[in-house]
Amino acid sequence: MTIIDDAIPAAPPRATVGRSLFDFWRSPATKFFVTGLLTLALMIPLWMVLVLTGERERNRDDVAGEVGREWGGPQDLYGPLLIIPFTIKTKDGSNETAIRHLAVLPETLDVTADAKTEERNVSIYRVPVYASVVNVKGHFSAVDAQRFGADVTAILWDQAYLSFAINDISGVEQAALAVAGQKLALEPGTSGEGDLITPTGSVIKMGPGVHALVGQGQAAGGFEYALDLRLRGTGLLEIVPVGRQSIVTLKSNWPSPNLAVGIMPSDRTISTSGFSATWRVPFLARQSPQSWVIERTGDYRFNDSAVGARFVEPVDFYSLVTRALKYGLMFIGATFLTVFMLEVLSDRRIHLVQYCLVGLILVMFFVLLLAFAERIGFGLAYLIAATATTIVVAAFVGTVLASRIKAAIAALSLTGSFGLLYAILQLEDLALLAGAVVGFIALSLVLFATRRVDWSGLGGRLAPAPAVAAQ
Repeated sequence: MTIIDDAIPAAPPRATVGRSLFDFWRSPATKFFVTGLLTLALMIPLWMVLVLTGERERNRDDVAGEVGREWGGPQDLYGPLLIIPFTIKTKDGSNETAIRHLAVLPETLDVTADAKTEERNVSIYRVPVYASVVNVKGHFSAVDAQRFGADVTAILWDQAYLSFAINDISGVEQAALAVAGQKLALEPGTSGEGDLITPTGSVIKMGPGVHALVGQGQAAGGFEYALDLRLRGTGLLEIVPVGRQSIVTLKSNWPSPNLAVGIMPSDRTISTSGFSATWRVPFLARQSPQSWVIERTGDYRFNDSAVGARFVEPVDFYSLVTRALKYGLMFIGATFLTVFMLEVLSDRRIHLVQYCLVGLILVMFFVLLLAFAERIGFGLAYLIAATATTIVVAAFVGTVLASRIKAAIAALSLTGSFGLLYAILQLEDLALLAGAVVGFIALSLVLFATRRVDWSGLGGRLAPAPAVAAQ
């Protein structure tokens, strides 16, 4: 009698084990996660494009710097300051004295500036430059001797001078100063003494600018002043509101100014033909007292208090390309998800190498965008790069999956992705909201579209469980 022991199932043949392993690697679930890893790997070429964008932007800035050295760089007008030298005793009971300088600010400052702008083309770059007419006027009140302190031994009124600091003196085409109705001769430099030495031995760099001696009578008793200045510059023009009451009016034919360089203007008008802005800065809004000793606290007391405008390009395509690259991983992931969905719903398969090539095509979109934007502007460059990428990827999907419908679906999906990315770049404040809502909707559609997908890839090949022998 033959005894058959069916309690222990027989081991599956080697071919079955091999087939199960093959099915595992070919299953949609495995391919889904491998495609996700491939998406992360594409961060490397995206980072390389980001580095390239930064390099091209630095080249643009270098060109702007070269134009600034020839025409005049960013300009900052700080003044007038009335500088009055005086002497003090260095030691108690000693006749030794040291010179100190009292900086006095004007009671009123009224500045009007009209900047005529144009663009200089250097290679593929355009650099905005300006030539401005600046009129500065106001008055100083009489100087109280108590401002000099109790240790003063002599006030050198005959050496008092007005000082105007100008960031790039090479941009000064013409300058004329009148004090109490009399024209004064201007000298280069903001100080007649050069650098000033503090009591501790450190050096105060007074910087570039112009100055003029005002005379004993005007310095002590108060006076009116007026400076007419023709000033060239590149990119930036700002005025420091040094008056107890300051009014600064700036206008230009540049249509896209950045007025947030310091204090925001009280009134502004911006149009396609230019802009006009007015700042009214009272004494309480300043960060400086009306007078101080330079050797104690330095000559500059107006950090982040300047007013003015930055003449920027209407569209900074380098910053837009950089922002687009920050969404590159999400953009590539969404495209891979679309291609993967079309593959799962088809009886044909796309190899992982082909996924990699599609990813590199998507990376090349950003390279094309950067290259064309430098030549024809961001908007048209985006349209060309997006159209070319959509056509290539959609045609590839339609060819591999042998379906015009799936090619059309891929084209619509890419068009929507490119449209969403462009909208995010234009609406920076709503970027997070738009991305979150669209991402949630897209994932929800994928979730329900794949509810019948056999993620294991085994289909009906699963063997039934072995029957338990009746006892």
